[in-house]
Amino acid sequence: MLCKEVTVMKKIFLVCLLVFIAALGFANSDDLGLYSFLYNNSTTQLEQLSLLNVISRMELNGAGEFYATALSRLISANQNIRGATDRNFADEQAILLANLLGQEKHTSAAADLWRMYDAFTNPLVRAEVLMALGKMQAADLLPQVISELNRLNTNAPAGDRLNSERIAFGAIIALEKYQDISGYLPVYFASVGWYSDRITDQARRSLEIISSDPTEPMLEVIRSSGSNYETKLTALRTIESSSVPAASKSQVAVAALSEGWRATTTDVRLRGQLVTIRRTAMGMIRANGASDDEVYPLLERSYRQFADRTDGDRDEAIETIVTLRTLATEEAARRLSSFLMTLNSKLQSGTLTNNDQSLVREIIPALGATRQNVARQALNVVIALNWTPAVKTLAQAALEQIP
Repeated sequence: MLCKEVTVMKKIFLVCLLVFIAALGFANSDDLGLYSFLYNNSTTQLEQLSLLNVISRMELNGAGEFYATALSRLISANQNIRGATDRNFADEQAILLANLLGQEKHTSAAADLWRMYDAFTNPLVRAEVLMALGKMQAADLLPQVISELNRLNTNAPAGDRLNSERIAFGAIIALEKYQDISGYLPVYFASVGWYSDRITDQARRSLEIISSDPTEPMLEVIRSSGSNYETKLTALRTIESSSVPAASKSQVAVAALSEGWRATTTDVRLRGQLVTIRRTAMGMIRANGASDDEVYPLLERSYRQFADRTDGDRDEAIETIVTLRTLATEEAARRLSSFLMTLNSKLQSGTLTNNDQSLVREIIPALGATRQNVARQALNVVIALNWTPAVKTLAQAALEQIP
C-alpha cells in the first residue's frame, strides 16, 4: 500500500515540478536535459501525455530532438501497452508527437513516424502522421503517402467508412503540403472518388495548391489504358473548366479526340461516352484552336464515320464541319473541300441522298468562312454541276468571301 502511495506522489511531484519550472520562466532554456529527465522517469502513458502537453506549451527552442526521442520510446513501448485506457492515452500521445514534429519540421524523425503509422491502428494517429510528413517535406516517404491514398481511393470499405475517410483526409493534406506534382493524381481521384463531400471538397481545394496547371496529370489520365471512358471524360472536363492557357486546353482536347477514336466497344452506353468525349474535345478545339496537325485526320474520321447516319449520331459530322470552319486554316479548308468533292461525285453518279443535300448546305458556307484559296476548286465544281440554284447561290457567296 505504501509503495502505491509513493508512486502516486511521484507522479504528482513530476508534473507539478515541470509546471513550476515553466512558471518560473525557464521556457526559453536551450537545455532540455531536465525535461528529458522528467519524461524518461515517468512510468505511465498518462504521465507522459501530461508532461508532453505541458512541454508543448513552453515553445522550447530545439524541442524537436526531444520529441523525436519521445516518439522512439512510444513506438518501442507500443506492443506492451495493455488496456483501453492506456491505449487511448498512447494514441493521444502519438497524435501530439506527430503534430509537434511536423510543426518543428524535424525530418530526421520521418522514418520513426512511418514506423508509428504501421504500429498504430487508430485512424486519427495515422492521419496525423501523414500530415506531419507533409509538413516536414519528408521526400523519402512521399511515395508511401501517395501509395496509401491510392489504396484508399480504389478500395471503398464495405462497412464504416469514417475511419478510411480520416486517413484519406490526412493523406490529402499531406500531399497538399508536399506540393509535388506526383501527388496531384491521387488527390484528383480522391476529389471524384467514393468519399463524402467533406473529403472530396478538401481534395478539390488541395488540388489548386498542389499545382495551378493540371495539364500533364490530366493528359496522363486521358491517355492511360487503365482509365475508363467516364474517367477520361471527367479529366477532359476538368481541363475545360480550368484556367490553364488555351494552348494547354487544345493539347488535352486533341489527345482526348485521339483517345475517342482509339477505343472501340460494342456496348451502346460506352459508345455514347466515346461520342461525348469526341464532341466535348471538338468544342474545346473550337474555343481554343489547335496547332497540332494530328487533329485533322481525327476530325475527318468523325465526319466520314457519321456523315451517312440518319440518327442523332450524325450530329458529330455536323460538329466536325463547324470545327473545321472555326479553325479556318489551309488544312481545314482542304479537308472541307475533300468532303464537298465527295458530294459532287455522288451528285454525278446519282447516289446523292437527302442527308447529303443537307450536308452540302453546311460545307459550302464553312468553306467560304475559311477564306482559303484551296477552297476555290471544289466551289467552282459546284457551280459547274447540276446542283439546285439554291446550292449554287451558296457556292457563289462562298467564293466571294475568299480574297
